[in-house]
Amino acid sequence: MSSLGPFETIQVDVDARGVATLTLDRPEVRNAMNGQMYDEARSVLRRLDNDPEVRVLVLTNAGDTFCAGGDFKYQQSQAGKPREERIREAQKLARWLRELDTFPKLVIGRINGSAYAGGIGLVSTCDIAFGLTDASFAITEARIGMIPGMISPYVVRRIGEANARRLFLNATPFKGTEAEGYGLLTKAVAKSELGEAVEREIDLALRCAPRAVTEIKRLIRYVDRHDFEENFIYTVDRVADMWEWEEAAEGMQSFFEKRAPRWDWRNKGA
Repeated sequence: MSSLGPFETIQVDVDARGVATLTLDRPEVRNAMNGQMYDEARSVLRRLDNDPEVRVLVLTNAGDTFCAGGDFKYQQSQAGKPREERIREAQKLARWLRELDTFPKLVIGRINGSAYAGGIGLVSTCDIAFGLTDASFAITEARIGMIPGMISPYVVRRIGEANARRLFLNATPFKGTEAEGYGLLTKAVAKSELGEAVEREIDLALRCAPRAVTEIKRLIRYVDRHDFEENFIYTVDRVADMWEWEEAAEGMQSFFEKRAPRWDWRNKGA
């Protein structure tokens, strides 16, 4: 296990399998986000993106709350600044969410506690998210005279417009089991089962080809945003290209030879 840093608002570790863990580390304020966290986390994503040894990113938290949203003191400090400065600062969260959402490797949320407001935006950018059955969730902005601006594209996509209206407009609280029903969480589990649930997904992910994972994430994003005719052309082109990949050749050859392909992490222990 190696650590990146040092950082003041996050922790980042990478294990021998190529699993990176980004931990929100401001438990004294329930991991509320501020400009420094945005800057540190975004710099880490760039490093992990460019590291071919990193294959999975786990997003989690220190303490009992995953993320309480934006730090109020940080947000209060923006009042009175020129609008151009406020826009630049607001863009930090918007860019971090987009970079998490489009990160080219599998992102697994290990949501070890409650999440509110902007914290739910972070959950919504994960490819797979596990949380606790008894954790509390709420999109609280309306209650405090604010709007869920930067998180809204990700949360609305994740839970759908009808559920967004239900949860955004009166800040109704809900538990982990309901978060699973809304589609926010992939699955809600007991605290004692959270680590095992995440490890199962990591194990499956590390059996998959890294390039294929990256290309499939792009594929999903494209086909979700285009019509049938555009998707017809795009998908045919991608498959035609795929047949020339070294990964595809190795994957098919390993099937015929009844062995694990070279990227399967279990080969390291063979």
